[in-house]
Amino acid sequence: MPKKSKVSLGDIADILRAGQRSEKDRSTPLGVLVVVDTSAARDVVLAVKDAFMPRQATATVRVESLAASEPPAPGWDAAVVVAGAHVAAAERMAEGLARCGVPVGLVVDSVLDLGANDLPEEVAALVSAVPASGADAVRANLADWLVDAAGEKGIAFAASFPFCRDQKVRELVRTSALQNAAVGAVQVLPSADLPIMTVRQAKLALDVAAACGHPVSVASSADVAAVIAAGLAWREVARRATQVLPVPQWAVKAAVGFAGTVATGAAARLRNDPPALPDVGDLVAGSAVGPIVEAAARVATRAAKAVGERPGAASGQRQEEAPARGEGARRTLPAPREATGRERGRDDGYVVISGGCDEA
Repeated sequence: MPKKSKVSLGDIADILRAGQRSEKDRSTPLGVLVVVDTSAARDVVLAVKDAFMPRQATATVRVESLAASEPPAPGWDAAVVVAGAHVAAAERMAEGLARCGVPVGLVVDSVLDLGANDLPEEVAALVSAVPASGADAVRANLADWLVDAAGEKGIAFAASFPFCRDQKVRELVRTSALQNAAVGAVQVLPSADLPIMTVRQAKLALDVAAACGHPVSVASSADVAAVIAAGLAWREVARRATQVLPVPQWAVKAAVGFAGTVATGAAARLRNDPPALPDVGDLVAGSAVGPIVEAAARVATRAAKAVGERPGAASGQRQEEAPARGEGARRTLPAPREATGRERGRDDGYVVISGGCDEA
């Protein structure tokens, strides 16, 4: 039986087709309905509305008040019902949407607030309680529910709604890593594990890029080339490990396949959606050296003021030259102020958000 120890042209073609599928998954149209009980906690309501601000033009979000919402109707890819004091009405809305085949996340302060409704199994499976003890908790719980409920549209949801990207990327990495571990453990053809694992890792990199809202482009080709090169390095790691470790070869290959895939997913996540760095000034102000820095700044300010007020020829000359510099003179900017909700572009009313801005 012939060996298959290198990435072939057929594998490259398979990766290109995977890139087309990733792009199709990213740009899949989405429709999300958010129904809010106006008596719900304000921080939870704003957290839900901010989370569902679409980043892609292919996503549409409709936000309605529970008291004035239209009767449940099909056609939505997901729905979120935020309950407040009127838990029973929120449950009825969630049940109606589920009967239309729409997966629903019912946001409640506690699952103990929910009634014991005797729903058909297929309807109950579409309604999930989402605990909301605070803004951060509701975002995390919504991400867990949405990625699980989205199914094949999970990449499109992650691309349009960044709050669920981490959860979707973890799911993609976990699935691909387990598959590559199985490939390493069960060797069908001699030396065939390298191309199979490498192709799967390249597909993972494309899926992660799509989940982060990036379309397939020339940069994607460079990422795939980097994954293939890394695959050769992981193969060398596996070969050397089998020579020095007193464990079966299949176990080493399975472990290296799993670790290499996890590393590929982490690198793709950082490459396509790097974390925002904190402001250095905030770090200093919040650290132990903050008071020292502030005291030094006050001393420097007083010293500069004293020098400016000291009489002398040199000082006089500088004061006479200052008007000649005109617009080139250094000016002090006013201190920043906290923007209001409306100045940030936030509308606390219930609106229809259609067609977000593409990130790429």
